[in-house]
Amino acid sequence: MSTIKLTRARRRRMKKLADRVDRITQGDRRFFERFPHRQHRVRLASEVELQQRKLMEGAPLAIPPGFKVFVVVRNVFPGARMRLFLPAPEGRETDVSEVTARAIFEAVATPYTWEVEADMRRLAEGRA
Repeated sequence: MSTIKLTRARRRRMKKLADRVDRITQGDRRFFERFPHRQHRVRLASEVELQQRKLMEGAPLAIPPGFKVFVVVRNVFPGARMRLFLPAPEGRETDVSEVTARAIFEAVATPYTWEVEADMRRLAEGRA
């Protein structure tokens, strides 16, 4: 994953987006609280998440015609979630089983994804 240097203007824009993104990701938190047996979910990406991602990456996600951006969320542990973005055909179902959502996450995850998750777990265990 390549990230770009955040200029002062980008940092200001990120700060403006942060509260809006937080409200969206709190929906993920509530999902996992309501369904404690789940570790994964799939949903449509919000416009504000896409704006934030573009600021972080420096370019928008390439979306072919007839596709939308979806987010697959992994509940690493209570209070810590990872989001991966992926294009998929418009109209795809988001109400999928845990098995399907996990398979999507694992298909999209990169070696860097697994490193970040391992770091999150080490930090949570106090072994950073």
